[in-house]
Amino acid sequence: MTPAGKPLSPAAASVLPAVSGQNDYSARLLDDAGKAYPFIKQYSPVVSVGKGEGYAETWAADEPGDKDYPRPAEFPMGKVGVQVFRPNDFKPADLAAEFLHVDPKAKAARETLLKSMSSDQIERLKSQSADYKESRRMGQSEDRALQNAVDSAMRGYTTGQWPKEANDRMAYTDKQRKVLDDLKTYMVTGK
Repeated sequence: MTPAGKPLSPAAASVLPAVSGQNDYSARLLDDAGKAYPFIKQYSPVVSVGKGEGYAETWAADEPGDKDYPRPAEFPMGKVGVQVFRPNDFKPADLAAEFLHVDPKAKAARETLLKSMSSDQIERLKSQSADYKESRRMGQSEDRALQNAVDSAMRGYTTGQWPKEANDRMAYTDKQRKVLDDLKTYMVTGK
């Protein structure tokens, strides 16, 4: 049941954790995302609305945070948590995209893509990825900023967060496109 007493769909019931305090927004978001992107069901995530910069922050199941930015209390260790900072703008595809940060298949795809990118592709990625620019602004290493940029490109391709023109500018090779298409299939089928 949602906190409002409405029954959950089977998709939502399979991803909602047994944690009290889930609000209607979180339940609806998880329900819709679970239907469209079944791969997230394996995580039994916790979603909450929080305050912060950007759209969201994802906490891996084993990520405690640090003294300046500790793991939110509503995210028990052992569960992936997603804090949504702009709920009016955050869609089910955005939630699915957040899981690309923690999913092992997505991490493998990121490494494959990064290793296969030409220097021209890397320069295009740096110029069009806001994640790269923000990571560098925050003092993150070049390697970490590139990882964030590739995550951004993967989200852009697999969930439509980037317009077609931005994906086209990346000039993906056939092998790179296959990696991205396989990731997208995994996301929408769970297989």
